[in-house]
Amino acid sequence: MIEISTDDMERFVDRFSLGRDRGRGSQHFLRVKVLGGVINSEQLRGIAALAEKYNGYAEVTDRQDVQLHWIRSEDAIDVFSTIEKLGFTTDKCGQGFPGPRYGDVRNIVSCPIAGVNRHELINPYPLVKRVGEFFTGNRDYLDLPRKFKISITGCNTSCVKPEVNDLSLIAVRKNSDVGFTVLAGGSVGISMPGPRLARHLKIFVKQEDAFDLIRAFVEVHRDNSSRESKPKARFKWLVENWGMQRLREEIENRLGRKLEDYEGKIPLNGETEHIGVSEQRQDGLFYISIPLLGGVLSANKMMEIARIADEYGTGDVRLTPSQNVIIINVRREDVDAALAELSKAGMPVEGSSLRWTAVACPADFCGKTTGPHPKELASAVVERLERRLGDQLNGRRINLKISGCPNGCGQHLIADIGLMGVPVRAGDGVKQTFDIYVGGRVGPKASIGKLLASRLPAEVAGDAIEKIVSAFVAGGFQDFGEFCDAMGIEQLKSLIFENEKGGEEHGSFK
Repeated sequence: MIEISTDDMERFVDRFSLGRDRGRGSQHFLRVKVLGGVINSEQLRGIAALAEKYNGYAEVTDRQDVQLHWIRSEDAIDVFSTIEKLGFTTDKCGQGFPGPRYGDVRNIVSCPIAGVNRHELINPYPLVKRVGEFFTGNRDYLDLPRKFKISITGCNTSCVKPEVNDLSLIAVRKNSDVGFTVLAGGSVGISMPGPRLARHLKIFVKQEDAFDLIRAFVEVHRDNSSRESKPKARFKWLVENWGMQRLREEIENRLGRKLEDYEGKIPLNGETEHIGVSEQRQDGLFYISIPLLGGVLSANKMMEIARIADEYGTGDVRLTPSQNVIIINVRREDVDAALAELSKAGMPVEGSSLRWTAVACPADFCGKTTGPHPKELASAVVERLERRLGDQLNGRRINLKISGCPNGCGQHLIADIGLMGVPVRAGDGVKQTFDIYVGGRVGPKASIGKLLASRLPAEVAGDAIEKIVSAFVAGGFQDFGEFCDAMGIEQLKSLIFENEKGGEEHGSFK
């Protein structure tokens, strides 16, 4: 154990935290806070070395963190010291605080190819870095009613899923100016008033004013959101009760000026990930997006990604909000060699888009599911669909997201096909079942998914998903959302249970 001064201990208390695990023999976890998902090869090696000490296992989260498990409380100071030397802090991990208070600004989600994206209006990373560094460890903002989630993006892809954040800044053009418009009050968890998509505030913010605007929003949450109970302590509760006009007036009061109107569209296309190999804005350079089903990443694979990033690029890597990893700055002439190395290392850049867009939460660690757990099920479902439908999935727009509970950490309510874990009593034990939702989406037609079937055992849920996706392909649709709109919930119910007697043996409809 290293020696540590009282001053250093105080610094760690403000900037580092362990969370509580309740499964797989792990008592504690932590999330390495990677601002905007930007990480270099040396930092990745350092995190890999930490993971190797603790079962060699890591997860990329949907907030561009790296989550490590099996952390012992007696090792916390050593671990925090190592992470600090790598240039990172951790998320606060609010599981240790049962009521309202002690919330913080969580890792700010950003376009994972910021600065290299050919289609971006603004490179958001400088703002992400400034905002993240300002709030991290800042005692004026470490006692929020509950956590506050921010996304900032400069591109036209819905990669940051802005509709599910408390505050989202999206790059837009107004006449000859380029700045941001704002969504506010999103969250798809069960906290009151229930799942809500963020609402458009219809304002235009110049780039130089964006930092002050973000700070004003966080302060409004800190000073006005409910502290009566934890279920009411999220920002969406305040937005729901105030309405957008009062929210805007309060922000204007904080800033001391009127906000500029924006009546244009939000230029996001609903695609949730940057997939495969694409050319960057820099001539002759490409990025390679590596699909990781459920974000699961071993220490060995992290080491291999770092090596390949060094050998064929500039050592720069990005983590994505869909739990994948991107190597950037790969020279045109080295793309094929890099792809071959990734395949050899067990990370082939191939398969259907489902491999990139599938998201699953770590419910096995928080003790909210029995087997199969969300990450295991996501992998099994994607591999089954690819095995059965093969090339027929190519080019089709579809995603899968799985949460272990109604908290929605796997974002199941904004998925084309979303599953939510529901443990049910079976005799003296517990059986794992899943509710299926369809038709959720982000982008121009953002909507919350509708419940299709409830309490299906995993194998039956897998059968149902295959029937649905097979019908989607057979119908000649390219976009799953359009397929759901055309079919309707009742027809989809009929489709997946056409050979069942009411579905009561395996589950039920609502």
